[in-house]
Amino acid sequence: MIEENAKKLLYDVADVLESAGLPYFLASGTCLGAIREGKFIEYDKDIDLDCLWEDFITKVDQIAWGFKRSGIRYEIIDHRHRAEWDGSPYSIKFAKYGEHGDLSSFKRQGPERTCPSHASTHWVIYPACVLEELDDIEFYGRTFKVPRFSNQYLGITYGDWKTPNPKDDGMQGTCIVSNYGGV
Repeated sequence: MIEENAKKLLYDVADVLESAGLPYFLASGTCLGAIREGKFIEYDKDIDLDCLWEDFITKVDQIAWGFKRSGIRYEIIDHRHRAEWDGSPYSIKFAKYGEHGDLSSFKRQGPERTCPSHASTHWVIYPACVLEELDDIEFYGRTFKVPRFSNQYLGITYGDWKTPNPKDDGMQGTCIVSNYGGV
């Protein structure tokens, strides 16, 4: 990613999400960069944002309209997963300034929050409490939300998240469960 372009895209997307009233938080590599390095990770490839499905589903049309108005290209994802899903949208891919990212939503399933992966092969699963309580963090001069239990969140996502690993371009922790049958 080109840092300045990614920052502009993050700000544009944040403006749309905040205007729509969607609670969201920095996720995956974007969260990792904000917490560990105070900036985007040099080897990260995209911007990752997450939210709760019940908030997302009521705002999808408003977000899409805001993206369109802001010149952000987007695709609403509602059909790519091989496993059973109710057909409702669960993610939006977005792009502008030569950068791209994802806004994914996590649906409550008992004590867990789950989201089908965009790759159609697995589910991303966290204990619900890890995604439901948020704290503020300053990132590029602006306040964003991150999981309150960020040590647990990043540990679940990456395992040893405190040690930079440029060869690790994906989640290496325990949050990915193949062929999850609970949804």
